[in-house]
Amino acid sequence: MPDFAITLLAQSSSIPLQWLDVLILAGSVVGVTGFGMWIGRKEEDTSDYYLAGKTVAWWAVAGSIFGTNISSHHMVGMMGAGLKEGFAQANFEFGAIFGLLTLCYFFLPFYRRMGLYTLSEYLGRRFDDRCRLLYSITNMAFLLIQMVGTMILGALTVATLTADSPYAINYELAICLLAAVSAAYTFYGGLKADIFNDVVQSVLLLVGSGLLAILAIWHPNVGGLSGLLQKQPEKFHVFFAADHPELPWSGVLSGLMVMHLYYWGTNQFIVQRTLGARSDWDARMGTIAAGFFKLLIPFLCIVPGMAAGYILAIDPATESDTAFAGLTRELLPAGYGLVGLVMAGLVAGILSTIDSMMNSTATLFTFDIYKKYLRPDASERRLIWVGRGAMMFMVGLAIWLSLYFGQTKGGIFNRMADYNAYLVPGVIVAYVAGMLQPYVTRTAAFLCILAGPCFSILFERMARWGFEHDLQAFHRAGLVTLACYGVVMVVSLTTQAERDTTREQFTWTRFRKEQPRPDEARRSWWANDKLWAGLLIVCTLGMCWYFR
Repeated sequence: MPDFAITLLAQSSSIPLQWLDVLILAGSVVGVTGFGMWIGRKEEDTSDYYLAGKTVAWWAVAGSIFGTNISSHHMVGMMGAGLKEGFAQANFEFGAIFGLLTLCYFFLPFYRRMGLYTLSEYLGRRFDDRCRLLYSITNMAFLLIQMVGTMILGALTVATLTADSPYAINYELAICLLAAVSAAYTFYGGLKADIFNDVVQSVLLLVGSGLLAILAIWHPNVGGLSGLLQKQPEKFHVFFAADHPELPWSGVLSGLMVMHLYYWGTNQFIVQRTLGARSDWDARMGTIAAGFFKLLIPFLCIVPGMAAGYILAIDPATESDTAFAGLTRELLPAGYGLVGLVMAGLVAGILSTIDSMMNSTATLFTFDIYKKYLRPDASERRLIWVGRGAMMFMVGLAIWLSLYFGQTKGGIFNRMADYNAYLVPGVIVAYVAGMLQPYVTRTAAFLCILAGPCFSILFERMARWGFEHDLQAFHRAGLVTLACYGVVMVVSLTTQAERDTTREQFTWTRFRKEQPRPDEARRSWWANDKLWAGLLIVCTLGMCWYFR
């Protein structure tokens, strides 16, 4: 875009939010809500409500995974992290490709052929109900952390963007509105409403964030990507030093990879999209397509955040999470609908993430707690209404926590990752060890999941008290993963009497050998999912090499 055009836009940025911006934002929200209710109008049984009747095409799987993953913690939080830390924040996206492909070709064959509703069912069949229950509690806590962070960042940004206008929305009201809108169509329509709304919201998100990214990167003070490379060569690296406080290369290649395995391979609210696919090919192809969209995020969120330092007068240490709102107010003229378009993209990202978390929480509670322990003979209709009740309880809890922690300053994206790193290691070790090693016993898996948070706290305290050192979150996650694997090995060797050949059929070698492969239609060479997976790997490695 020519420099004079960007300058003209910036000169008119002081105009408050106008009626056209509000109309576009309100229209998108009402349209999304109505569309979700219409899509979900015929959800009559649990397969429809929780797995979309297993009718979802690959393109909808891709849009839903992308929309579910990308939210305010990316558009706002990752942009702030880009301002604060630099391009190494892209490791969250590059590592995601590893996680997505592991889901495609390692985890997904188990999940799809076993006909799972919840991923905890795998642990229940491979080990026992103790492991299944622990996973559900852990994953619901994980989802709550994600939901609260998403709502905080989104509400803060909405409040900032609407300030000083006749349509001002304060932080508390923004929290309640975001929760209410996403709950409305999720409560009514289930997973199918979530998935197809996610597709629409992904388009809005790409348009809104793409517009802001172009204006920020090609701002006269920045000079495009080449200009930013010249201004900040020290921050344009994928890997930082091993002693970096937020993104050490050693932690990125250890603990962060463990978190990617958990997030993309064993996380209910992401994987549930693939369980609703109409075929294994649609599930794989949709996951791979989502990976290509993920490679856009560094240039939609991180690089604009780096550019914000030359456009805005803000403190990266304490005000990094205001970069998105600051760029929107600085670069987009109100009154032409552009602010409304960017806000629609932001709100779409928030809604697509919150609705997915709501549905996944409802699924976990309904099948792993209510149906398993309270009412095994519950009817389909009752199970749907119990899920809706669990969903409303989670929303209420998330609203309360968002209001309580609403004054958090700066770096919320990385803080969310830090909190989640306490929960992840034990679960992922139990999954992977259980799938690969037949001699892992149920008591070993149970103690492994329990040990994860305990070891995390222990190692952190030992480093602080014994060595006067703050153990970085990814280093901690990597060390705890090794410790949890040690627990699995030691306990398994002492409890071999528990081994059960029936349960061991759910290990990789036996499952692949004994379970029949589903027949799939012959497809053209260009529809070969492995071809596209290879291309995705080449693109990811190419970007890592270029920004090494």
